[in-house]
Amino acid sequence: MEKGRVVVLDNGGATCKIGFGGEAEPVKVIPNFVAKAKGLKRPFVADLLDTCPDIKGLGVLRPVDRGYVVNWDLQGSIWDRAFSGILKVQPSSASLLVSEPLFSLPSIQRSMDELAFEHFGFRSYLRVPAPVLAYRYETSTLLDSPPPPMPSSLASSSAVSASSASAAASSAMALQAGCGLLVDAGFSFTHAVPIWNNKPLLHAVRRMNVGGKALTNVLKEVVSYRAWNMMDETLIMDHVKESMCLVSLFPTRHLPLARKRDTGNIFRAEYLLPDGVTLQRGQVKDPAAVLLAVKTQEALWEQHREEGEREETLSRRGGGEGREVGRRKKGGDRHDGRKKSGSNERAGKREEGGEGEERGRKRGRRGGEGEREEESQEQEQGGGGGGGGGGEQDEEDEEDEEDEDWDERAGRGKPGATGGGGSSGGGGASAAAIPPGDSGSARRMAGSRGTAGGGGGSASRDGGGGQQPELSLASERFMVPEGLFHPSDFGVNQAGLAETIVASVSAAPRVIHPLLFSNIVLVGGSCQFPFFKERLELELRPLVPDSLPIHISLSQSPVVSAWKGGSNLVRSGEFARRAVTKKHMRSWVLKDVLS
Repeated sequence: MEKGRVVVLDNGGATCKIGFGGEAEPVKVIPNFVAKAKGLKRPFVADLLDTCPDIKGLGVLRPVDRGYVVNWDLQGSIWDRAFSGILKVQPSSASLLVSEPLFSLPSIQRSMDELAFEHFGFRSYLRVPAPVLAYRYETSTLLDSPPPPMPSSLASSSAVSASSASAAASSAMALQAGCGLLVDAGFSFTHAVPIWNNKPLLHAVRRMNVGGKALTNVLKEVVSYRAWNMMDETLIMDHVKESMCLVSLFPTRHLPLARKRDTGNIFRAEYLLPDGVTLQRGQVKDPAAVLLAVKTQEALWEQHREEGEREETLSRRGGGEGREVGRRKKGGDRHDGRKKSGSNERAGKREEGGEGEERGRKRGRRGGEGEREEESQEQEQGGGGGGGGGGEQDEEDEEDEEDEDWDERAGRGKPGATGGGGSSGGGGASAAAIPPGDSGSARRMAGSRGTAGGGGGSASRDGGGGQQPELSLASERFMVPEGLFHPSDFGVNQAGLAETIVASVSAAPRVIHPLLFSNIVLVGGSCQFPFFKERLELELRPLVPDSLPIHISLSQSPVVSAWKGGSNLVRSGEFARRAVTKKHMRSWVLKDVLS
């Protein structure tokens, strides 16, 4: 049994990170919920979920709602499991460092103090906002680590980015000044926290009410609308989101690719659903298919970076030659403008003179088209000919494709898809097809971003040969994380992440704006989507003046960065100076009562 240790607890909305202060890694990351299975009286608290034989249809009870603890009895049972069952520590002989969210209410803080001192009986105790701990760790890591090497494709080119060098210099200056912007994309919401002198500027903090929980809920609705009914499978869909979703750099380009039904669809991948017999936990069917889209986007991002470097080099080469080319271009534009204006005047006169003739020609063309349509209809009725013209055939093909798309989404028309009212194979989940008139975030996202018409998920039935039930995803893989950049797709009337960052920086003192933009640190579980950092840079650059360099760094351990910051705080000795005991807490409470 450990004695005289400092227990560091990062109490997040999705998970709890627990361990001892001064160590490099937490002992364990456990779920922050209690799961209950149908037909079983015994609940599965935190990590005891690993002993559950079948996770299908589990009910999940979370003590945290919208980022704040609302059920202290449930939270106490999870902490008791962490202290007694995992760490094997006696609270009466240990101290506790626990994280708390920003803007925590005094009533919530008092409940946490009572739980630490009255229920568990820790010797001393300290609570620190999680973003402060995370920034503390990330700052120390960035100061100690060398700058990342430049990609070989850019290092070999003669055009070396001056803006990248200036951004790196500004970032180093901001780190030394203890200034930066922490973006915490967590489970319940996403925070943009400006930090100056290693302290958060609370008046400039901005929050976006979209996090990992909202993304999981939307994925459940979309999959239930297109394939299986997964509304009760929160844990399964959490794993699907974490293992298959990614951020698209250019969603409008990738949507047509996701519509393809052949091997050219780089986004289509399958997930094997648990059946409780051969597969107890879900898993990706082909990891190589999941990585195909990631590798393709890596090449696309390198190409985008090279084009940006080339354009920046050409713009810096201005000088006299560039000014002469500009003057020539302006002169040519003026000459072309005069020519165009004269031609437009002549065209207008001709149009006024022959307006009646043009109307007559149009009527004649319409009459000829009507006669041809009547002849084609007569030929079709009489069995002759092969149909109408090429335009009519294209329209018919498009209508057939739309019918096939709807049949596939509703679970009809393919032998491997489930019927509208039939039961599914392995897991016992029935296929759900929401009618077109239904409302919800799934239909809003499909209508606003164009996902309902292409590449939707499909389900494969467990046939007589014992085939594993699987879930096929295509456009859902990158359209679900779009909620972080376009929350209006989910029905959340808020600005996206890039706009939230700009609003947070604008609320800070103007003199530190360059330092904040040059030191943006990403933490939180939702930052782990591939290409999250690159997409944020693409979204943020048009909103920031060109004179201000932007430097974004992604944490190497975004989930446990706050815990590691607390461990460093214990190692530095600051915890011993700031921690309070039960006696001090009672004296403060007494002063509050008497005052």
